[in-house]
Amino acid sequence: MILTIMVAQPVLPLYLQERGLPPVEVGLLVGIMSLSIIATELGAMTVSRRLGRRGTILLGSLGGATAQLWFAFAATRPEWYLSRLLFGAFRGLLWPVLFAEGADATPPGRHGRAFATFWLYFGVGLLAGPWIGGWIADAVNLRAPLVLSAGLALVPLALGGTISARRDAPVSLGAALRALRRRREVVSVWILNALHTTIYGLFSTFLPLYATTQGLSASQIGLLFAAGSATFTAAQLPAGRLLEERPALARLAPIYLARAAAMAAIPLAHTFAGLLALNGLIGIVGAVVPAALSARLAAVTTPAQSVVAMGAHNAAADVGFFVGPVIGGIVADYGLAWPFVITLPIAAGATVLIRTALRQGTSP
Repeated sequence: MILTIMVAQPVLPLYLQERGLPPVEVGLLVGIMSLSIIATELGAMTVSRRLGRRGTILLGSLGGATAQLWFAFAATRPEWYLSRLLFGAFRGLLWPVLFAEGADATPPGRHGRAFATFWLYFGVGLLAGPWIGGWIADAVNLRAPLVLSAGLALVPLALGGTISARRDAPVSLGAALRALRRRREVVSVWILNALHTTIYGLFSTFLPLYATTQGLSASQIGLLFAAGSATFTAAQLPAGRLLEERPALARLAPIYLARAAAMAAIPLAHTFAGLLALNGLIGIVGAVVPAALSARLAAVTTPAQSVVAMGAHNAAADVGFFVGPVIGGIVADYGLAWPFVITLPIAAGATVLIRTALRQGTSP
């Protein structure tokens, strides 16, 4: 599923820049997909209740493929914005159901290893997607990876049989969210997830634009993303073992800061080798964060709450994926270094949240 997004990720800012859009609008179009993802992630339980988990996955896949293909051939601003919103709306149906399937299938006490395995496969898509997309963009054109992305979105249609047909029990979304919001630990995990993806949204949107100013080709930019994905993927199984031994998320504070420091160093690198090394470092340093947050959320919620909890968790991530590119586009008007530099104060905010929760007696 992530391959669908990542095959287009390295070239999307370049594709929009080629059409004459300024950095602010590039950031907005990259991030706007996340607004509709948020809405449908929170409503995924309602769709799952009517169509079942398998039907929800199939609907999200078919709709996402159609919207992405439309975007690839759109020629006007209204079409670009609408197709991006629709792509996000359909893709937003997928994550909560998949996370809930993983949480429900995992025995108590094994969530750390299970979600590390989930993120291991996720990492394979992170690794292959940018390399494939960059290579195709150089070999054909910047539109070709978007068309390939639409085709890959259809893959779950062939794999839908592996997802349970279970229909989630009727639950008031508002009541479920209110109950979860009363739990400080759950809210802390959601906010930490939003800060994590805000940082990545800044980095991933403006890395291609910065790299082109250093003379890198689309295929080389794809390799930059692939390097980070390779180290992220390689670290997942060790991360799973670590989380089973030491599940406390307090250890994430230095990780947030170290990852942001590596991102802030991007403007100091002016060669392909230097950028490649930094991307590899960023991938390995941040590898434990998604598995740690997912595992902790799964451990402190019940199966009846899992779809809503995971939907809100992923919605929090998509808040970051929207906010990051947008604020990056604003500060990029003052120079392409700024989207990377401002990751540092955001990471500092995450460490403050962790320490505040610890002082209040919570292990977020």
